[in-house]
Amino acid sequence: MNSNKTRGLFSIVSDTAGARVGELVQELIDILEDKINTKYVNSNLQIGLAIRCLPNSYNRNSFTRYTQKDNYLTIDFCVSLEEYEKLYKIEQKFELGKTFLEWLDKGLLNKNFLKNNPSFNKDSFIEEVLFLGKETDWFANEVDYSQELDYSAEYWEWKWLKEKQ
Repeated sequence: MNSNKTRGLFSIVSDTAGARVGELVQELIDILEDKINTKYVNSNLQIGLAIRCLPNSYNRNSFTRYTQKDNYLTIDFCVSLEEYEKLYKIEQKFELGKTFLEWLDKGLLNKNFLKNNPSFNKDSFIEEVLFLGKETDWFANEVDYSQELDYSAEYWEWKWLKEKQ
């Protein structure tokens, strides 16, 4: 897993075996971590997301876990490398965004997390994530293929190199 940022309230790391998920996770880190951590600087809790893109053969299960001692919520989800390799980068971004929001919502509904953090406003937190993401073309309601033009040259180079292997 990798993240070059220091830990605050909110952190994202990735563990990927391919596709473009590592790059996309880095976009999310750059968009969300510092701004969320600045807004919630006085918070005494931590939320860590691990985003994985691994082969199906790994049988990696996604999960959420809350550790009361550290007041730490872990949200760890895995997407299929085989499925993501079939998608254009913009489609990967769309699918990853949907999955990210689904798991964030699921994690923030953890009963023990809610019980130990009654003043944490889940809806406000998700609204902030959505706002920041939508400013940079994340969390759209549909795939915007016009964005693919930005990724197109990168994609064909990536595909060519992959087929060459």
